[in-house]
Amino acid sequence: MENKFTEYLELFKSKKIKLTDVRTAMLKIIASKKHFTINELISMVEKDLGSVNVMSIYNNIDLFLDLHLLFANTINGKQIIYEAISPQLMHIFCDKCGFLEHLESPSLANELFVRFSSILEDKKMELEHFKLELHGICNKCKENKA
Repeated sequence: MENKFTEYLELFKSKKIKLTDVRTAMLKIIASKKHFTINELISMVEKDLGSVNVMSIYNNIDLFLDLHLLFANTINGKQIIYEAISPQLMHIFCDKCGFLEHLESPSLANELFVRFSSILEDKKMELEHFKLELHGICNKCKENKA
């Protein structure tokens, strides 16, 4: 977490973007959590700072998306879940209950990064990061169906 948070601080300094208390609190949360909704983020910032202007949170989310610090994942076309960008993001998702899990497989991620990089090189592009979602039905939902 500390390393990612430090990277964020350096990025803001290099772009001469003011580090407000709200931004700093949000960056700490983004550096430490895998996935979160806007409501969860607001609650965590309020827990850290007390009362906070909700519009400030939304405006900073937009800024972080523009700076490519965050991905916004839409679940079932309804709920948006945010997470910090990394070179490889892989998720498994249950289409019935909405269960979302970050898939940790460094060897697979590295292999896919190499393969996707090769595809983009043919298109005269350089791969910066990728996002992969695998959809299915979790065991809990399969058991409830039976």
